[in-house]
Amino acid sequence: MISVLEQHALDQIDHDLLIRWVQELTRIPSVWRPDLGQGEAAAAAWVADRCREIGLETTVQEVAPGRPNVIARHRFGPGPTLMLEGHTDVVTEGDPSLWSDPPFSAVLRDGRIVGRGANDMKAGVVCALMAARAVLRSGVKLRGALLLGLVCDEEGQMLGIKHFVAQGWADEVSAALICEPEENHLCIAQKGVMWVRVMLCGVMCHGAMPLTGVNTVYPMARFLTLVQSLEEREIARHGQHPYLGQPSITPTILRSPPPGQGEAQNNVMPAACETVLDFRLVPGQDPARLIQALEQMLQAVIAVDERLSYQLEVQEIRQPTRTDPDHPLVQALAGAYTDLTGDPPIYGGVPGSTDGTILHAAKGIPIVTCGPGDIHIPHHVDEWVSVDEIHTAARLYVLAILRYLGSGQ
Repeated sequence: MISVLEQHALDQIDHDLLIRWVQELTRIPSVWRPDLGQGEAAAAAWVADRCREIGLETTVQEVAPGRPNVIARHRFGPGPTLMLEGHTDVVTEGDPSLWSDPPFSAVLRDGRIVGRGANDMKAGVVCALMAARAVLRSGVKLRGALLLGLVCDEEGQMLGIKHFVAQGWADEVSAALICEPEENHLCIAQKGVMWVRVMLCGVMCHGAMPLTGVNTVYPMARFLTLVQSLEEREIARHGQHPYLGQPSITPTILRSPPPGQGEAQNNVMPAACETVLDFRLVPGQDPARLIQALEQMLQAVIAVDERLSYQLEVQEIRQPTRTDPDHPLVQALAGAYTDLTGDPPIYGGVPGSTDGTILHAAKGIPIVTCGPGDIHIPHHVDEWVSVDEIHTAARLYVLAILRYLGSGQ
């Protein structure tokens, strides 16, 4: 049941301003395009201005040129720190001609805001801002602190959240609400990720005389077939996780020659072939065992010719995460969801990897991923977010803040 005090805080949400803010932020292109001098700087500046207007103590830190983090907080008193987290970068819009409207127009139509990044995750960022504004305007007395971490480069190497951790900001965080698009479901588990780069090396030669060199494409094909068999064994071993589904191994890059080894030509057999494997991990999978399996497969495929060799580089490992359903943040969100919608909360898992993975891995911070936006729409042409889900998310965040930090009155 929503108390009088909580209702007062909810009444501070300006729903017209909320939608206008989502449109304003979506209209700022924040695709990382260093060759064009474009990145998150303009979006981060807009976010920082809103934080200062709200009355939050605001810090802007440059992670890389043109790539700032915005950290804003308000301390109510002694107690835990709740973090609301989001990112300001968005993925490429692709071919603009495929969009029904210009990709960054943030058109409002049929109860939806359409635009690149509206779903992933400008709406979630704005809901966090509006929730902070409403709580502060209500004057409610709480314990602890509220911290907003609105960072760069989530869509790339997650430099923003790694910098946030390295600078010590995460040291005070007791729990984090990751505001990614999940249809306002309570995602209490996330798949882990492991990226592995493999290069097979042979001998370059003329395409008309392949026996004078050593082809790496056929060994790579045999290796990828073995990788598919490894995926099948992992699925059989671990089955279907209740929130995350099955594990996967996906070759996402395949190229010959690799970068820096010349151009592809019809009559040249390159000296090397490269692939990148994207592992999505469920609890119970052991990255070290998987790497060992890859090594054994690579040794088998190069055994046919002593001139073949391989390189294996583990680019990153992030373990899966799970937060106990009885954790206070989960309970705060679950109760808020029921009080706002009249329905029981919907629990789920994140098939990808969010900034929360880094927070959990580095500091053991309990995380819940919950935000407005259809789960399947990120990165699509005509990306959109529901206005109704935006309104619900902002209200959900207000109640989560109040209930997690607790009334001091």
